[in-house]
Amino acid sequence: MTRAIALVDLDDTLFQTLRKCPDDVPVDRLTPLGFAKDGAPLSYATPRQMQFLEWLAETTHLVPVTARSLDALRRARIPFRAAVCAHGGVVLDPEGEIDAGWAETIAARAAPFAEQLAAFADAIVSQARARQVAINARVLTEGELPLYTLAKHAGTDAGALYAVVNAAVPALPQGWTDHRNGNNVALMPPYLGKRHAVAHILPGLRARFPDAPVIGIGDSHTDAPFMGLCDFAMMPTQSQLAGGMFDA
Repeated sequence: MTRAIALVDLDDTLFQTLRKCPDDVPVDRLTPLGFAKDGAPLSYATPRQMQFLEWLAETTHLVPVTARSLDALRRARIPFRAAVCAHGGVVLDPEGEIDAGWAETIAARAAPFAEQLAAFADAIVSQARARQVAINARVLTEGELPLYTLAKHAGTDAGALYAVVNAAVPALPQGWTDHRNGNNVALMPPYLGKRHAVAHILPGLRARFPDAPVIGIGDSHTDAPFMGLCDFAMMPTQSQLAGGMFDA
């Protein structure tokens, strides 16, 4: 029986890279859930995260809401059909197929921003070369559709990454989002965001499960807007979103 609808972020909520796993959990007790294209494990869940995932799978209608691309989402071993991925750029319907209506909406909204996304990526790469910092910046796409600019430091030096991005893109146009979490910087146009996609799917979910509470679960500042559309919100206590709210 479906007790609730769970809209759940994945990375740093249900699992994380090995580097981010708690020091007090032995590696042999971690469960790999996210994988590279060659099948190598990239992301792991602790025993408590596994229990949490199993509880969600057994008692809720579980819908991933993730920044992952569609390809990366499909390489995560979690139970789902419907989903939001690519920071809201792609929606999967209840049958696990791409929501064609949403895809058309996103394509129309994305077109005016393609050149600006490329310019941001070029500026970051240029600034990184000038500072001799190993940073990769590119425009993330779904199919051939450009969605947002992503920058990462090759050595996971977030401080150096942020300094380069700050110099290359000192200010974003109005309405854009500068999402930073660990070794990731995503520069997103105004139309893109998990909240927009969740607002699109939520009426159908409420119609299908009219009495089920909707729980939004996430870890980062960019999860908060979609969580605010839900009836309840949850977050890992050691997360960006939690900040220091639980400090004694």
